[in-house]
Amino acid sequence: MEALLEWLSEMEWRRVFPELVGKAAGVLLGIAISWWVLFRRRLKYLDRLRRGDSDELLFQAHYLLPVDGEDGTVQLVFRNVAPRRTIDDAYDNPSARESLRQLARATTLNAPIVPTEGRVGFEILNDAASILTGWLATSSMPRKVWLFCMTCEDRNVVRKECIRCFLFQEDELLRFADWRWCRNHVRVERPWHWLRVVTLHRIACYHRDEQIALPVALDRSVPFVDDQRQHRRIMRLALGICDSEVATSEPCRVDWDDKESVLLQRGVLMSSETPSSPVAG
Repeated sequence: MEALLEWLSEMEWRRVFPELVGKAAGVLLGIAISWWVLFRRRLKYLDRLRRGDSDELLFQAHYLLPVDGEDGTVQLVFRNVAPRRTIDDAYDNPSARESLRQLARATTLNAPIVPTEGRVGFEILNDAASILTGWLATSSMPRKVWLFCMTCEDRNVVRKECIRCFLFQEDELLRFADWRWCRNHVRVERPWHWLRVVTLHRIACYHRDEQIALPVALDRSVPFVDDQRQHRRIMRLALGICDSEVATSEPCRVDWDDKESVLLQRGVLMSSETPSSPVAG
């Protein structure tokens, strides 16, 4: 005990006390900053969840199911056919991630297809297709040719902001180019799915125009040496996907008289004779 008291009496308290206070203050400040950073990050994630903001890639196949008792009328349903991925998981190249996010922000309700362009855009599109074909490589379902494209529906309208990779049978997609047919013969699974009908109409018109605008010779270019300044944004893939889907609710009729005025204000073209638009290259 005497040794302890002697050691304490010999301490240079004028130096020890400030050092202890300084180190304690540093530790407390570090804890406070770490807590603040984690708290802000949590608030940021919560805000993104509330706003529906997402960096996910979804892979969705579309089906047209005949409606009983209504000749020529179909119900549109769509289903996820592969596990969802985040952009960071799907693309290991940081430049590809940022490019895809920028391209997704450039889409509109009238032009929902991600405007991939040049070699970088081609690689982004091709990588997404490779992810899907990889997931479905061992599928036991018979393979069929599906059309594939990357979309980002208008971020001011949809509930959840994410990149959706669409799949459809070509003959079924082309039916959506006729807006009168969309109005009169398409039912949906949920009331808010009317927006998907609009999206498919615009994609169908683009696909029709793309077949005209891009020469057949483009398909014979060599992707390893060509700069892919022009490439098809709607690709054909051989996939084994279930083609016997069922609806989870009764067919829902859309009140297009109420919706079309809003669509026209947003500049969405809805016509069976939609003017051809140039394919970006």
